[in-house]
Amino acid sequence: MIAKSKIQWSINETQSMKQAARLLSVSYNTFKKYAKMYEVFQPSSNRGIRKVGGVGVKPPELQAIFDGNHPSYSQARLQQRCIKEGYLAELCDNCEYNEMRRSDLTVPLILDYLDDDGTNKDLANLRLLCYNCFYLLKGDRLKVAIPNNVRGFQKAVSNLFTTE
Repeated sequence: MIAKSKIQWSINETQSMKQAARLLSVSYNTFKKYAKMYEVFQPSSNRGIRKVGGVGVKPPELQAIFDGNHPSYSQARLQQRCIKEGYLAELCDNCEYNEMRRSDLTVPLILDYLDDDGTNKDLANLRLLCYNCFYLLKGDRLKVAIPNNVRGFQKAVSNLFTTE
């Protein structure tokens, strides 16, 4: 049971009946039932009422991102859009690896910045690398942690070739 005073309060605090239901944390149908029962249900058109969650917000144009207008734009989204819109081929720029995973039919690639500056999203500064090439080319500069068991193996191999 929802009190009439709570329903009236939520209607006065919000712009629509759906927002009032959200404010009370009840389903819209439940809210509507009690509001009609108390004769305070007053639906309005949804014109001019902003939806929660940014529905309908268009992403920025890729050219605006390349020009540096959106330095904090998501790296994953930028990668997807560059591939989808044909700016970058879906293959490793270093070894040309392009084998798709069966699970999601994508090539496991990482968007790489040539100058190591993640805010410089100029198209000339972007390339796609497979995980192996990314590790080999960027691992030392980006301070990628090397597991201890790999470090031990590297020392063993190094000692093997230096003692002969």
